[in-house]
Amino acid sequence: MLIRVPDYYDKFRCLAGACPHSCCEKWEVVVDEDTVRRYASVSGALGEKLRAALKQDAEGDFCFSLNGGRCPFLDGENLCQIHRELGQEATSLTCREHPRFTEDYGAFREITLSASCPAANDLLLGSTAPLGFVEWEADEPGEEADEWIAFLLPTRARMLALLADRTTPLDRRLAALLTYAVGVQELLDDEQPEDWEEVPIPDGEHGVHLPAAAWDALTELEALEADWHDLLEQAKTTAPAGEEELLERIAAYFAFRYLLKAINDGDLLSRAQLVVLAVAVVSHLAGVCGLGEALRRFSCEIEHSDENVERLLEQFRQDPALWPETFLER
Repeated sequence: MLIRVPDYYDKFRCLAGACPHSCCEKWEVVVDEDTVRRYASVSGALGEKLRAALKQDAEGDFCFSLNGGRCPFLDGENLCQIHRELGQEATSLTCREHPRFTEDYGAFREITLSASCPAANDLLLGSTAPLGFVEWEADEPGEEADEWIAFLLPTRARMLALLADRTTPLDRRLAALLTYAVGVQELLDDEQPEDWEEVPIPDGEHGVHLPAAAWDALTELEALEADWHDLLEQAKTTAPAGEEELLERIAAYFAFRYLLKAINDGDLLSRAQLVVLAVAVVSHLAGVCGLGEALRRFSCEIEHSDENVERLLEQFRQDPALWPETFLER
């Protein structure tokens, strides 16, 4: 199976106890069924603590309830007690995989490092070069890819190349990406994706902006931290900030992570809108709290909530105040 990752992937190292924003805080950790069964046989005081801490949520998933906003197994040195006493393999699948987002597309797998993680965030923003991607063959069998992958994969490659073309200002590249996605979406809706090469690359004569409805949509989403909505309110009236080269890398990060997911429902356009919205919101937030923190907060609040992502995509589809033309400057 082919594995594809961002070009900084192999440089990632967890900051462990030195992390300024531990992933063991604020989120309840879902514990997979295999790990739950393992914890049933752990002896001693740790075993008793594990079983006492396990709770079932409304969806029936097991998780560790937070204690003062922290995982009950996060010790005074910000290290995991389970990892220390039983080894990494005894932690839940969620803990072992974080901050990796993994997507399987049959014949290949793509892995992204979440920008909510300070170490991954620093790697993404640690270079001004266009974001690249590397791939290798893993010694494991793949499956046959969906037939639309043959069209969506080169379409995304075009969109990533468009983002990396620094002969044009970034806001015009984002507008061109959105306009191009409109043309491709028409083919997908007509079930004629094989004609993707006939969709012209726009000239990028317009820029992008955030319509008021976009800010409203964000404030209607579930918030992880209490100050998120206040931060959005400040950002709405703050001038965008951040180096264009770094904002371009952020755009490529979101494009790589989300565009191919159109294979699930045929909706490329809404995901292109998500890319544009992410870059625009992060740039406004950067004027309030700095680019790295802006990206980290957006990733925490949006990327780590499937419900929030789905609600945004649905609003892009259904609300005329959020249709593509409302993002384009005229």
